[in-house]
Amino acid sequence: MSGIFQRIGLAVRLGLRKIGYVVFLIVAIGLLLLALEKLSEVALKTTYLGDVYPRGFDRAKRDFTEPVSNYDYDLVPGVCLVHNQAKGNQFEYANNAGFREPRSISLEKPSDEFRIFLTGGSTAFGLGSTGNTGQITGSYGIEYRETISHVMERILNISELIPGKTIRVYNTAVWGHAYQHDLLRYITKLRGYKPDLLVSLDGVNEINPVSVPAKEWNYFREGQYNSVLREIFSYDGPGLASYLTLWLKNNTFLMSIFWNGADLLQSMESGNRLHRASVPSDLKAFQASEITPEERSAMLSDNVSTVVRVLENYHSALENDGVPHIFALQPLLYLSKKPRNEIEEKIEATEEHQQYYDMSTADVYKFIIDTIKLSSEKKGYILVDFSEYFDQASEWVFTDWCHLTSGANYLIAKQLSNVIKSAIFKRPLTEGDKVDDISSFFWNLTVTSNVLYAPEPDNDKNGVANILTGYPNYTLYSSKSFENGERQDITLDLQEEFKMSRMKIVWGDKDSVPEKWAVDISTDNENWVPWINGDNKSLDNFSLWPAYEYYGAEPVEGRYLRYRPIDNDNRPIRLRSLSAYR
Repeated sequence: MSGIFQRIGLAVRLGLRKIGYVVFLIVAIGLLLLALEKLSEVALKTTYLGDVYPRGFDRAKRDFTEPVSNYDYDLVPGVCLVHNQAKGNQFEYANNAGFREPRSISLEKPSDEFRIFLTGGSTAFGLGSTGNTGQITGSYGIEYRETISHVMERILNISELIPGKTIRVYNTAVWGHAYQHDLLRYITKLRGYKPDLLVSLDGVNEINPVSVPAKEWNYFREGQYNSVLREIFSYDGPGLASYLTLWLKNNTFLMSIFWNGADLLQSMESGNRLHRASVPSDLKAFQASEITPEERSAMLSDNVSTVVRVLENYHSALENDGVPHIFALQPLLYLSKKPRNEIEEKIEATEEHQQYYDMSTADVYKFIIDTIKLSSEKKGYILVDFSEYFDQASEWVFTDWCHLTSGANYLIAKQLSNVIKSAIFKRPLTEGDKVDDISSFFWNLTVTSNVLYAPEPDNDKNGVANILTGYPNYTLYSSKSFENGERQDITLDLQEEFKMSRMKIVWGDKDSVPEKWAVDISTDNENWVPWINGDNKSLDNFSLWPAYEYYGAEPVEGRYLRYRPIDNDNRPIRLRSLSAYR
C-alpha cells in the first residue's frame, strides 16, 4: 500500500514540477514580452512618432482608419492626419468625432452656430498628391487653412448671412469615401450632430467600382477597404492571421515599431482596391476579353445606375431629415480640357489611374456625370459640376489625377459659397463674389513684387527676399533692432495694379508678433489707405509659426503694399512670409 502512495506522491511531485515549469515559462515569456514592449515604446519615441505624439503616445498605435462594421471604415479620433511639414504645416489631428478639424464638436449644437458639414473623399478631405506624383510635386500637401471647408467658412462668415450666428463648416470627409460611405456615414453618425446644411463633394471614387468586370457585382462589396476587411474577418488561416496582426498593431508598441507607424489597412491592399488599376485576383479568370462590347456596356450602365440610386437615397435621407444639401462633382485631370501646367504634363505622362481594367477613366467619369445630371433634374436636388470648371485655367490645378492645389481649393470653396448664398440663403451675389478671370485667383502677388523699402537685415542669410517665396519655411527675414525714430515698415511694389481680397502673414515666432500691426495699400506710393488692422490676439495655430489670414468681402485695388508694426517697442521685424491674393 505504501508503494502505491509513494508512486502517487512521485506522480504528483512530477506533475507539480511540470506545472511549475509551464508557469515559469509563461511568466518568463510574459516578462520578456513586457520588456520588449517597454523597449519598443522607448524606441518609438526616438522616431518621428515621438514628435507627432508628444502627449498620449498610445495614439501612435492606432491606424489612421479603423474598421466600422456598417460602413467600411472611419477615421480614428485623435490620430495624426497630416505629417507633411514641407510648407510649414503644423501636425494635424482628427478631432473627438474623427473629423479633420482642430476643434472639437458636440452632439448638442450651440444656439449661435449654423452647422455645415462637407462630406466626400480625399479631395474634400484635402489629401494633396498621392502615388508616384509625390516625386513630381515635392510631396505637395494641403494644410488645414487650405482645405475647402475652412475657406468656405471664412468666405461665408464675412458676408454676415445669419445675424447673431456663426457659420461653422466642418470637414467630415474621409479619403476613399464614395456615395455608399457618404450615405451610411450620414445615417449612422453625422445626422446625430444635426447639421443645418450638408455639402457633398465626390464622384471620382465611383470610377473604379463601376469598372469592375464582374457579372455578380455588388456596390457595397466594392468599398475602399471592403475586401481587406472580408479577409480579416474570415475564419480561415489567412483571415485569423490578418486579424491577429491587426489586433497586435493596434494594441502593442512592439508591432507598431515593426510597422513604423504605417496604416495597416493601406499596407495590406494587394492591388485590387481603389487607386489601383490591376484586375483583382478573384477576377483574373474573368478577363474583359471574354465579354462582348454589348455586355460590357450594359454592365457599366447597370453599375452606374446602382451608384446613382444610392446617391438618390442619400438625397432622400437628407430631405426626410429636413437638411438642405448640395451635391458637387469634383474635377478629373484626364477629363479636364485645361491647358496643362508643366507639373500637370509630368503627372499626365505617368498615366496613373488613366484606365481601370479595360475602361478609360475619363470616359467612365463622363458617363457617371451625365447620369447624375439626369438624376438631379428628375429628383430636384442641387448639383454643381466642377468637371469643366478649370478648363480655362492656365495655372497649376491638379496635384495628381484628381486632387487639387490650394488655389484650386479656394475657387471650389468660393463657387460652393456662392451657391449657398444664392440657392440656400436667397442672397444676391456681389461683385466680390464673381469670378471673371479664373487664373488670376491663383497668383500670389507678392512673389513677383519689388521691395521698395525694408530695414537692414541682421545678417546676409536673413534678407527680406525670404518672405516672398510663397510659403513660410525655416528661413526668414529678420531686421536689425531699431533706434528711436527709425522707419519701421516693409513696402512692396506689385509692379501693376491688382484687385486684392486675401492676405496671409506668417511671423518668425510668437515673440516677434507686434501687439498691433497694419497693412496699407496705395496706387501711387504716396497716398496710403488702411486695409488691414490686426494684433497679436487674432492669430491662428494652423502653421508651425504664428500666422494671420485675412478675407475681405469686397476686393481693394492697389499697386503698393506696406506692412508696418505699431507699438513695436523698437523690436526687430521678423517675418517668414507675406502673401497677397485676389
